[in-house]
Amino acid sequence: MTAKIKTEKMYCGRAVALAVAAASTVFMPIAGTALADDLAQTCPVSEKVRGHENTEWQIAYAYHLTDANKGLPRVLLVGDSICNGYQGDVRSFLNGKVNVSYWVSSYCVTSPNYLKMLDLQLEEAKFDVIHFNNGLHSLQTPTEAYEKGMCVALELIRRKQPGAKIVWCSSTPLKDAEKTAKVKKLNAAAAKVVARLGGIATNDLFALLDPLDRNKNWTDTFHHNRETRRKEARKVADGVLSAVKGK
Repeated sequence: MTAKIKTEKMYCGRAVALAVAAASTVFMPIAGTALADDLAQTCPVSEKVRGHENTEWQIAYAYHLTDANKGLPRVLLVGDSICNGYQGDVRSFLNGKVNVSYWVSSYCVTSPNYLKMLDLQLEEAKFDVIHFNNGLHSLQTPTEAYEKGMCVALELIRRKQPGAKIVWCSSTPLKDAEKTAKVKKLNAAAAKVVARLGGIATNDLFALLDPLDRNKNWTDTFHHNRETRRKEARKVADGVLSAVKGK
């Protein structure tokens, strides 16, 4: 009979109690949403942390799970509507080389149940690369809370997919200068987390887009025209291929 004991693990510098199954001398953390629940304790949602938007949404697709291409390396793109804008071209660029799944949503890393939803996507398949972005739906989130949320999200990915190479993708600049200033703060906070955790690559879409003419390349405050989306897709595809080859 398997015994249940309690132990503590460090998540982003904070001890969190985990139930552990003891089988002989092998100790493994419990899987599934229980891990997400425990990690969420390090980043509770409060009145000062971004909760729900008025309308929340998410889209997820996983391709080639059972066909002849199922043995190819597999990447999960995580992001928002910016990711949704380039994921189709990423799939085209990597067709026959890498299977591209994606999960895009309106949720901030501090949103209620974000970690549970991320956990569900991480259960879908074994991924070789996880290309992760979260930020443009966090503009109302205090930077300190966002930094903590990024840390626990990346920790969850690392623990659920220990064989995957993680690539953090910076959030893109906006047409609005004041909002772009907040994006810079969020990116800087996320970069600190990436450096602290170690072993995570960076794909800097902010640097790619920031020099571009906002009037020519943006279709609204957040989104980009077709040509610009293809530039993003090419950089993402190149980053994914580099991560696959570097494994």
